Amino acid sequence: MIRAMPRISLPTSFSSSRSTGSAGPAGPLGTLGSVVRHEASGALRSRLPERGRTRPDALPDPQAITPVRQRVQADAERAAAFARCVGAAQAEHVHAGFLHTLTFPVSMRVLTAKAFPLPVLGLIHLENTATVHHPVGADEQLTVRSRIREFGRHRRGITVTVLAEIWDESGRLVFSDASLYLSKTAAGDDGAPTAKTDRPDPREGARLIGRWRLPGDIGRRYAAVSGDANPIHLSAVSAKAFGMKSSLAHGMYCASRALGLLVSDPGAAGTWRVAFGSPVFLPATVDLWKVCDPEPDGQTAVRGIGRGARQHFEVSFGRPS
Repeated sequence: MIRAMPRISLPTSFSSSRSTGSAGPAGPLGTLGSVVRHEASGALRSRLPERGRTRPDALPDPQAITPVRQRVQADAERAAAFARCVGAAQAEHVHAGFLHTLTFPVSMRVLTAKAFPLPVLGLIHLENTATVHHPVGADEQLTVRSRIREFGRHRRGITVTVLAEIWDESGRLVFSDASLYLSKTAAGDDGAPTAKTDRPDPREGARLIGRWRLPGDIGRRYAAVSGDANPIHLSAVSAKAFGMKSSLAHGMYCASRALGLLVSDPGAAGTWRVAFGSPVFLPATVDLWKVCDPEPDGQTAVRGIGRGARQHFEVSFGRPS
């Protein structure tokens, strides 16, 4: 696939933890090789129709893709570098966004398995829901397990939810992370283009609390601490090679940084949700708007809004009940 979609996911990972056990391909080149081999295998063509044709009656079976488990050790120095990159103050616990980076390479092994029926190139990251059940300290020994939770239907194609979980040495679940992706390869119900609908102004019911000025190199800086070395984030040249007009900020960079606006300790127990909207092309100015009225469950939210009142993301956080 040559033409890239907004927030296209071509994940390649630097090691953001010390790992033990069967870790699979290491580093960005190893992960990229897995992605290329998966795409070349033609798995999609044998399971799903080409874009524009009628969708299959049955969704893929998540049980057909084997879960992946890996031992890791959170690296204190790397965790501190991550926190600095996303503007978080030094805290007792590792940032929830850093915990996501520990699960990322493990989830990539699931997505590049032969049995996975969707193309990895072109997956669009729609949402993320992460829960810190128990705060995690630096240098803890952890176990990560990732699996496909479900496939679903979307007006623009087929979705897949990847569930990653982390346990501590005692076997206690400390973190769970559900990532929702969209594959636009399959057509909608009738194969016809989806009509655009009017959306409300995302600034309504919110107040301006700040502004980010994101430099053109923030993608490279975040890649160095997160392991997501997707070429569309690294430079304008590499992004244009994938069909983008410029490089993009990582969605999880924005989400991790916005989390710090909602909670003083981004590694504290609680549930963190993000819904992604339009991509953030670099360099960029993003205004931060905090939703005035909290949700019934006490969650607070902040929206990242760009030029033309385009919403880039909405991040919410709620303490455990």
